[in-house]
Amino acid sequence: MSEADPLSPLLGRYRELEDALLRTRSTAESARLGVAASDLLNTLSRLEWRLAELREKLRHLMDRHGLLPEPTAGGVGLPPAAPEVQSEAGGGYVESGWKLVGAGDYAGARRLLMRALDLAPDDPGVLSSLGWVQTVLQEYDEALATYRRLLVVRPEDTPARLNLGFICLRKGIYGEAIEHLSRVIRGSPDPRARLYGRFYLGLVYMAREMYEDAASLLHEAAELDPTMSEAFFQLGRARYLAGRRAAAISAWKDGAAAPHGDFWASRCAEAARSAESGGQPLLD
Repeated sequence: MSEADPLSPLLGRYRELEDALLRTRSTAESARLGVAASDLLNTLSRLEWRLAELREKLRHLMDRHGLLPEPTAGGVGLPPAAPEVQSEAGGGYVESGWKLVGAGDYAGARRLLMRALDLAPDDPGVLSSLGWVQTVLQEYDEALATYRRLLVVRPEDTPARLNLGFICLRKGIYGEAIEHLSRVIRGSPDPRARLYGRFYLGLVYMAREMYEDAASLLHEAAELDPTMSEAFFQLGRARYLAGRRAAAISAWKDGAAAPHGDFWASRCAEAARSAESGGQPLLD
């Protein structure tokens, strides 16, 4: 390990504890060192969860900017973020589940979180973690039920409403999607939630062929994040379907010129070229 290794301080604390426990002959000192060891274990558990969350954010960032092998499935955008608060309930299963998330084993994480739910059926942290993992696994029926349970015990949970809106969009439950996403847009202090609330709601309106309403929301999303070329692509799509070819081309050109070129920026450029030449742009 080099001195620049970020784990060096933690490894140093471990070695100090190891040496002290080997030397001590005092019961009281052993108890004190046991408390210190538990504190270090708790610190490592918190770091594991934060690393898992950071790993997922990085994967999403790479996905948005075309650095993963395949674009986001379905053209619906990024899955909601991991819960911000890890539950202390569930007999250690939540902590173990997030370790598996960090290793990319979402199915294994789901199994552990289901055990946590058996122990703490109304715990918001357990429900939030399980709903997120089910969403990533595209188990939308199960995630829908989990998030509905979460809102019973924590009605003002904005991430849960955003996630429910996303799931309802994917399942075509548009009325409920509108309800949840509208509340997110109106009441969330989180800029990311307000951004994706508009983006998903714009896609809901587009699916219902309410193209001008969709364009308005997608334009707001694009203004909130000018690097989100997918928002520009969907904005151009809504305008094109509303019969506004010139405005659609303008949106696609803006998306193609986004600061970080990616899959959606390429699609924007292709759609703009096709529409300008009088062809039918690929919108699906």
